[in-house]
Amino acid sequence: MNRLLIVDDHRIFTDGIRFLIEHTTDLEVTGVLQSGKDVIPFLTHNQIDLILLDIDLPDLPGFDVAKMIKKTYPQIRILALSMLDDVGSMDRMFQNGARGYCIKSDGREEVFKAIQKIREGGTYWPKSFQLILNGQNGKMSENRLTERENEIIGLICNGFTSAAIAQKLFLSSRTVETHRKNIYRKLNVHTNVELTHYVKKHLILKNPTL
Repeated sequence: MNRLLIVDDHRIFTDGIRFLIEHTTDLEVTGVLQSGKDVIPFLTHNQIDLILLDIDLPDLPGFDVAKMIKKTYPQIRILALSMLDDVGSMDRMFQNGARGYCIKSDGREEVFKAIQKIREGGTYWPKSFQLILNGQNGKMSENRLTERENEIIGLICNGFTSAAIAQKLFLSSRTVETHRKNIYRKLNVHTNVELTHYVKKHLILKNPTL
């Protein structure tokens, strides 16, 4: 259980985590990929035990990549890495086969702790999600909105584009789009117009500016 693959398109992050892993653990970093579509072809030709998988990839969401990995290579253990700290994203990775989830802002010590737990056959989840697992057997309400999602809903309903939201909240546009997709999924809407009608009807925002 020492062959590791990193899937993340942020070179500064991957260079740093690869250096730390190779110089402080007995893990062998077999490869680093920047694209979700490259994962399955890579696994066809390389034996991997553990994958560090980012959610916010440029071509395929990490959710979909995890699902494909578990379908084709169920023995491979997946540790999700993301800037997303909402339990909705954690639950989706859990349902798609991940054995753990680390929030990138928590730092390298959390990542190494999670890797060790998973190598030992365990799981590693942030405390917020662990409470849900313990209390609801891995199930959560689809309508549970995070503070960040509420914030983004308010901006969407006031006409902000994803690019404008990203600039205002100091996020990447892809991260905003991931939040938007999660919001649509949780509220069962498909467009910004439907979202605005839903918000007006249900008054779901704590401080609506509509």
